[in-house]
Amino acid sequence: MEHFSRLKKIDAHTHIGAFGSPFNIDFNTERLLEQMDIYNIEKTILCSSSAYSNDDTLKAYKQHPDKIIPLMWVNCAQGQPAYDLLEHYFRDEHFAGAKLQSLFDGYTADAPCVDPVAELCEKYGKPLFVHSGHPPFSLPWQIGLLAERHPYLPIVMIHMGHAHGVYVDAAITMACRYDNIWLETSGTSMSCQIKNAYDTVGHDRVMFGIDSPFHHPTVEIQKVMACGIDENGLENIFYNNAKAFMRL
Repeated sequence: MEHFSRLKKIDAHTHIGAFGSPFNIDFNTERLLEQMDIYNIEKTILCSSSAYSNDDTLKAYKQHPDKIIPLMWVNCAQGQPAYDLLEHYFRDEHFAGAKLQSLFDGYTADAPCVDPVAELCEKYGKPLFVHSGHPPFSLPWQIGLLAERHPYLPIVMIHMGHAHGVYVDAAITMACRYDNIWLETSGTSMSCQIKNAYDTVGHDRVMFGIDSPFHHPTVEIQKVMACGIDENGLENIFYNNAKAFMRL
């Protein structure tokens, strides 16, 4: 366990709440805090289990503001009510950013309905986290087109393409092309591509994430530990890059 816990970490992507079929798993605040303690995670960038349960994140954030950085899960397909709710969470609840899961919610990551969310993020100076790696709704090329339309918006491509080698390569290509895209490592299929991203996209634009409760910390940590970068690089991916990105 020592080699997992010795490096201080910020988890750039984890969920809280109950997930039904096909996952059938629950991840509450108590389990989150226990996990953070075991694996030396200083802060977690957290969002809910769906667009309908953002108050789970809010409750956890209010209980542990020193440990939790809250994101709102926005369902862009809902249109204006979703945009209004996002503004509420930014303005009144001080959420740190927005998260899109276009695969679950049924719109493409570059759809016009995403633009008002991007504009609200820009208005409030917040980043946008976007799930990647599943056709037809969350492909890296779509996130690239979104980044092109909003060049001043910081975008985190969650999973950096996920488990498909072609999509992982595309995630790196898009991040090389658009300097407002950062890559997050949870669920990505190739440890060697983490190093490739670090070397080609930039030492400051790759950050560690777990995606609890779907992935186990030991797996996600080991993928970074084994990718072949030096100690300074590990510190950047595990901690420094997310700290700088979120202006902590």
